[in-house]
Amino acid sequence: MNTDALGTIRETGEGNQHEGLSWDVAELQVTDLARAVDFWTRVLGLGIRQQDGSTAELGTRKKTLIVLLAGALRPVRREHLGLYHVAIGVPDQAEFSRILARLIKTGVPVSPTDHLLSKSIYLSDPDGLGIEIVYETPERFGRFGDLSRGLAMYDIDGNPHSGREPLDVQAELRHARGADLGAPLSDEASLAHLHLQIPALDSATQWFEGIGFSRSLMIPGFGFADMNFGGRSLHRLGLNIWAGQNLSPAPPFMARLTGYTLHVHDPAIMAKARGLLKTSGTKLTGFDPSGTEMSLIPAYQVTNL
Repeated sequence: MNTDALGTIRETGEGNQHEGLSWDVAELQVTDLARAVDFWTRVLGLGIRQQDGSTAELGTRKKTLIVLLAGALRPVRREHLGLYHVAIGVPDQAEFSRILARLIKTGVPVSPTDHLLSKSIYLSDPDGLGIEIVYETPERFGRFGDLSRGLAMYDIDGNPHSGREPLDVQAELRHARGADLGAPLSDEASLAHLHLQIPALDSATQWFEGIGFSRSLMIPGFGFADMNFGGRSLHRLGLNIWAGQNLSPAPPFMARLTGYTLHVHDPAIMAKARGLLKTSGTKLTGFDPSGTEMSLIPAYQVTNL
């Protein structure tokens, strides 16, 4: 399925005012809390907003993005459902290039990738939890090609792209000249998307549609689906079956994504989602198709669900 991606991007324009949902925080369970906090702060530049012996809330000066929880007994194993990676979005090219330069300086293995609709840096935390730093670049995108066999894209000038090409690192680093590599992560950074391993594409996309997501892409031959919130970005949730179908959820003693929260900006979404989730005070809670706990919190005044 090829949706009118270019039309969606151009009609909504800049900003996310048309999005019915927005990401709040992602909770990650780790084997060594002190080591994980050191990685996210020293390597990526997140700040500690609050911490105790079992929990650390990390983010920018404006908001929490990631919550780290102690308690895992072993690192990630990919043969389970759950997190593929969590993506932190940066606001501009300069910040993306600065983070790339910072990561290279620390010696952490990275995979800088050109998705055309975005530029991404992939890496893993000490437990193998996947992380993406993403700078969204919809202005470079022209259209999708024949998706019957896999991902095919064209840029704004009509040139073909695989959507998985390596970035020109030296060209990217030119935008970081003179930057303070030790500065904290930009206050405008955000939780941009989650990418999950799920048991089956059709049933998972239908479930997420029930809580307010919309389909951007459905590529069965590639084992991948992309979903959005209805705004400028087509990629707010990635779903794949690359490790196999009908896998078991990540066990509770493994490093994993334990939960996530979404803000709801449209009361109609909250009303629709009540059929899939349970009411808990003013929020809705439940488990997604990957077995991960999730919550919907209204971002508008509400007195009764």
